[in-house]
Amino acid sequence: MFLQLIVITFVLTNANALNKIVTFPFSITSRLDSTSFYRYKNQSFSFTTFTDTTNSKNSTSDQNELAIAQDASFLSYSAEFLSIIGSNPDLKLIQEQPASAETQFAHEGGAYIPETNEVWFTANQLPKQNTNMYSINLKTNQITQLNIQPPILTPNGVNYFKGYVYVCSQGNTTTPAAVYAVNPTTYSSRIVVNSWFGYRLNSPNDVTFTTKVLGKKFMWFTDPQIAFMQKFSGVPQYRSTVFRYDMMTSELRPVITDIITPNGIAFNQEENVLYVTDTSPDTDTAIVYAYDLNKDGLPINRRVFSVSSIGLPDGIRVDRNDRVWIAEGDGINVRDRTGALLGVILSHGLSPAGVISNFGLMKNTVVILAQETVWRLDLPVDVL
Repeated sequence: MFLQLIVITFVLTNANALNKIVTFPFSITSRLDSTSFYRYKNQSFSFTTFTDTTNSKNSTSDQNELAIAQDASFLSYSAEFLSIIGSNPDLKLIQEQPASAETQFAHEGGAYIPETNEVWFTANQLPKQNTNMYSINLKTNQITQLNIQPPILTPNGVNYFKGYVYVCSQGNTTTPAAVYAVNPTTYSSRIVVNSWFGYRLNSPNDVTFTTKVLGKKFMWFTDPQIAFMQKFSGVPQYRSTVFRYDMMTSELRPVITDIITPNGIAFNQEENVLYVTDTSPDTDTAIVYAYDLNKDGLPINRRVFSVSSIGLPDGIRVDRNDRVWIAEGDGINVRDRTGALLGVILSHGLSPAGVISNFGLMKNTVVILAQETVWRLDLPVDVL
């Protein structure tokens, strides 16, 4: 049932620099010794690269510290983060796509499939829309392109629930967007939802599930206007929305309509706090919002959980200790349940694009989807 086996071509040349850890006190994020610093938004990769370290005569201690961190892969602000990644983390390259590839193959998804011990992910839909989905076998690290039938057009977010893999399809100008369910052993797909009272969905982006809310099985998904913004779908028929779908009654209900571009979505372990990332590219909103749920299982009490210092927040996961892992402009930011930053798995050096849109998180393994490359980080502790 597989179409293609992709060949590993990347050769790692600087493993020591790749796995380097740098620890900073929080004070360096709020006070610098130098008075000549200025950071241009989105013109520097991360916090460690925005000050001028070329003038050694006028360099300050914080500039020297930041310079040391520029080739690191892990930036720690806490002992808790160090306990997660361990004293000797080992980022392993699983695969790099050929330079001739038309689209970046490791863009979204990151869903763990227990029946097959695989992680499923999807390709970037720019510049060319496609149906490309892949799996990585966690025992062998083999990556395979999946032959899903019927094929799912412009797939994006992926999640697993009760024996099926749910895939967000962004659609195009002729095919309606939808959320599909896929059997992970037969690869057969079926539409779960593709409309709300006859209106076409915008472009479902990410999906998650709950079983504790009202004692029911709910599917929650973000439905931003990204496909229209990226010019491969028609004019939206309603505003960007977060939906809740009752898997017993099939009721599809808009529950959040005030986020500009809702993208990643996740719940805490008790399923009483909902997190949604806002990835609007045309504003300065790089925010992750948190919501409580009322007695009817509807989101209330919106508040800012975190703000990205660079780029946009995208994929989001919550671990067994309610730490929130977020793919942001500089890499995977790990925050505690209050939003305090514990540390970052930096994305520069992991791929030519230097961007992580999403990742897989399971037990003691992180699968990093870095656009042109896929990496694996095995942790010394279980996080799920």
